Amino acid sequence: MKSIDPYLDKIANKKMLVVFPHPDDESVMAGGIIQRAMAWGFEVTVLTLTEGNRGKIFVNGRGRSVSEIRRQEMAEAMSRLAVMDWVMWKFDDGKLRRTKKWQERLATFIKDTQPGVVVTYDLSGVTSHPDHISASLVVLRVLRKMTGVNLLWVSFEGRMKEKIVDKRTAKYLHKPTLELNMTIFEARRKWRAVFAHRSQALGGFLRSSWWLLMFFARKEWYSEAKFKAKQRYKFVPFRI
Repeated sequence: MKSIDPYLDKIANKKMLVVFPHPDDESVMAGGIIQRAMAWGFEVTVLTLTEGNRGKIFVNGRGRSVSEIRRQEMAEAMSRLAVMDWVMWKFDDGKLRRTKKWQERLATFIKDTQPGVVVTYDLSGVTSHPDHISASLVVLRVLRKMTGVNLLWVSFEGRMKEKIVDKRTAKYLHKPTLELNMTIFEARRKWRAVFAHRSQALGGFLRSSWWLLMFFARKEWYSEAKFKAKQRYKFVPFRI
């Protein structure tokens, strides 16, 4: 598998747009590439489509709404990754498949940002969350109409694939073509950013602590999207 570094080096337009539906997606899925891109001189923008306000929280909110909690956690995660340019919209969590307004706004945002590369989910949605699949579909549709923009889809291999990828949609997960090997310092920042999303109790989901992940989960994988290829996907029942 090829290293992601030569791939990033060859991109002339050093603007990366990272698009995910929910706070925490960006750190779990792309915390490594965000750091590596900045090291290569990219301007990185992180866009979150919803506040993740329909999900359960596992902390005492102390009078704060779920939206407030998740927005504050996102700010902390971005600080830990040293991301200065991040945007969080307020579209309906869990309802992206059935709504349209966000699609128009996302298309405009991408065109205005003029990225050299976009990072998001592939059409498997990884965990099969309908918002993940919906976001991937819209990004793909928009970029098919543009020129000169690369698209990287998150992928997984090995034990991380077993932990994270929903087996019901695993056949739609694109095989990775690029591998990112994080330094111990990059891994530390990534997993500390992930665990900044305290309300999500991600240690249970990942079945590990951040400091163990720092040593044993130091890779990210990506697939280079082929715009002309026919893409398969499937929405499956998902409890939000």
